[in-house]
Amino acid sequence: MIRVMLVDDEEMTRDGLKEYVSWAELGMEVVGTAEDGKQALERFAELRPDLLLCDVRMPHMDGLELARRLKEQGPDCKIIFLSGYSDVEYLKSAIKLQAVDYVEKPVQLPELEELLARTGDEIRRLQAEKKDAERLKDSWDRSEPEMSSRLMRRLLALNGPSDPEWPSVRDQLELLHPRMPRDGIWICAAFAFADTADRDRWRDEAAAAAEGQGLSVFTAIVDGTGVACAALDSERHLEPAALWLNKLVGRGAGAGSAPKRAAGVGDPAGHPSQIGESFAQAMRALQYRFYRGWQSVLWSRELSFQDKADRLLFDKNHFIAFEEALRRQEFREAEERLDQAVNELLLYPSPDIDAVRKKLFRWYISMTKVYPEAMWEFENDELWSQVFVSGELYTIRQFMARRLQIIREGMQGVSPGDKSVIREVIRYVQQRYAEDISISSIAGHVYLTPTYLCLLFKKERGMSIHDFITQTRVDKAKQLLRDRSLKLYEIANRVGYQDANYFSKVFRKITGENPSEYRDRMEEPFI
Repeated sequence: MIRVMLVDDEEMTRDGLKEYVSWAELGMEVVGTAEDGKQALERFAELRPDLLLCDVRMPHMDGLELARRLKEQGPDCKIIFLSGYSDVEYLKSAIKLQAVDYVEKPVQLPELEELLARTGDEIRRLQAEKKDAERLKDSWDRSEPEMSSRLMRRLLALNGPSDPEWPSVRDQLELLHPRMPRDGIWICAAFAFADTADRDRWRDEAAAAAEGQGLSVFTAIVDGTGVACAALDSERHLEPAALWLNKLVGRGAGAGSAPKRAAGVGDPAGHPSQIGESFAQAMRALQYRFYRGWQSVLWSRELSFQDKADRLLFDKNHFIAFEEALRRQEFREAEERLDQAVNELLLYPSPDIDAVRKKLFRWYISMTKVYPEAMWEFENDELWSQVFVSGELYTIRQFMARRLQIIREGMQGVSPGDKSVIREVIRYVQQRYAEDISISSIAGHVYLTPTYLCLLFKKERGMSIHDFITQTRVDKAKQLLRDRSLKLYEIANRVGYQDANYFSKVFRKITGENPSEYRDRMEEPFI
């Protein structure tokens, strides 16, 4: 139904129009009335009419002023003016203000209904066209990212202007991005994102930031990587592109205020069909985010890709010296050797980043071999994937240095305060051994980090917290085994094991015999 508002300062006119016009037959409904233009304007946002049947001459605000105001607030709303005057010029002004027509007073009902019918058809036609345009835009918005991705793949695969695919790619580029130049200098940048949800936002931001620098860009997501091609006037005009890239990765933004992004940038290409080589260079440069961290723009031309074979990180003797320092509890020396290896990597970054990650992980494993109490975190928190696979060099170095600090603190003498902590841990375990307790929950209870607590407990008690929990449970199970009315699975549940078979294995490992064997032996007569 088409929504209609009646605006006239005469109540009789409003009531008459509302009662005698065949609104339902016309496919219309009167959603409200107003005494003058001012009141109509106030109610417009609430009623959102499609059509105004409006007097021209009214107090406070006449029909012409109302029409002027509605051109901004409701440009799709049509207006039919009612006029009791024969001033042709006045009515011409009204027509210019988006009025579809006018009817002279006194209103002739057949004439008005005929005009309303024509106006209704026009409104429906425009509404249908608007819906079609919205559906088309929605369909384009959904399909454009995938179309751009496919086109970007084709563009990056070209081998120069003579490539037989170039004319087809050029035509497609013209269709999707008509403002992009078809010749001149192009550069390609590859973007990495810490948050996958950031990729879609990045495309919109890239377009807006490029417009601010007067750049023409073509962006797409290819295999999870953001790819941006920018057209330049010449190689001497890289400054706008540099400013654009810095803005996109958030360089200069406050800590935590920008999403974690990094960009690798290839060398300029002399033709859009040669952008593939620039992209390969950009991807290679992007790997060096491992050394520079997020919010970095890594230009291929500024990076050294020469490998250095004798790095300290890969030097066997340096690694052995690091391990020996750990065993001697010379933690400062161990940290210095770690820093020497990391600093050398920053000066001479290795292109084989996977090898660097694995070697750093080996250094960490050596720490856990010398001080196994620190190993629980790797087992429980999937340390490899969280730090050594996805982290940057700085993050890994900070993590390892923090572990060294915790081990050093744990190897110091146990203070009276620490002894009270150990007593609280023992009390906590003895009270909750039947529950699914973990080292993390115990550490949280005594307000210590899990690794530090493990080291402290081992130093004071001579056994790990995990072993203490197991021993406590086995001791309690021994007491319960004396009660023949209890089934073995019931005993297992009472001491914190949901799997009776696993409980039996643990019991045998600690005591050397199965729970049933232990029970039978306890009942043997003393001779």
